[in-house]
Amino acid sequence: MKLASWNVNGIRACVKKGMTDWVKEFAPDILGIQETKAQFDQYPKELMDLDYHVLHTSAQKRGYSGVALFSKEKPLSIQEGIGVGEYDQEGRNLIAEFENFYVFNSYYPNGQRDHSRVEFKLGFYKAILKKANELKKKKPVILMGDFNTAHQEIDLANPKGNKKTTGFLPHEREWLDKLIKNGFIDIHRELNKDKEGEYTWWTYRNNCRERNIGWRIDYFFVDQAIQSKVSSSKVLKEVMGSDHCPIFIEVDQS
Repeated sequence: MKLASWNVNGIRACVKKGMTDWVKEFAPDILGIQETKAQFDQYPKELMDLDYHVLHTSAQKRGYSGVALFSKEKPLSIQEGIGVGEYDQEGRNLIAEFENFYVFNSYYPNGQRDHSRVEFKLGFYKAILKKANELKKKKPVILMGDFNTAHQEIDLANPKGNKKTTGFLPHEREWLDKLIKNGFIDIHRELNKDKEGEYTWWTYRNNCRERNIGWRIDYFFVDQAIQSKVSSSKVLKEVMGSDHCPIFIEVDQS
């Protein structure tokens, strides 16, 4: 079973850049997308015509945030948001239940250059972890999405120059440590221990993508109960259409 995650930085713009063709060719069983920047009635028809069940949640503010989940298999249950109004009104989370696990598709807040949203971001992290810990008592949980934080120095090209930048602040990174302590595995790093340059986001400035000066801020964190069932994890840097690239994992369903 192939699970993919992609911050598309605007679903309408990404479709114009070839997203639909990539979905057809790659054919993920579950695809979580973040930062749709659209209400559901604005989703491009060519994408909606694909053979997927489509779940979505949009921000109250038009053209902002939003996540969607495309699934070949109809989920057993769906939850929009995490039950906290200040986060749910920004359309940042979907939870889908499948036979063998829950999937969280999340777009974690950006702390902003002036750090004005860092506390909001940390509060969202806390709420997600609380919900994930509740649900994993029933069945394993997979967290996917744009976490907006690079965990270790290996996860960004210029760690020394970004120690005071949101996305690499010590207390943001500590939350990813806490996630791991709660039994969730950064499966890409687990399967690609010391591999450098595995970035998933690049600024549009200064040809950073061509030079691979980026950050790894998109992740799959999998419940340790199903860690052994994940056979591979890859960063699809060659896929264009956004300032992020897709990531995917393969999960044994047996």
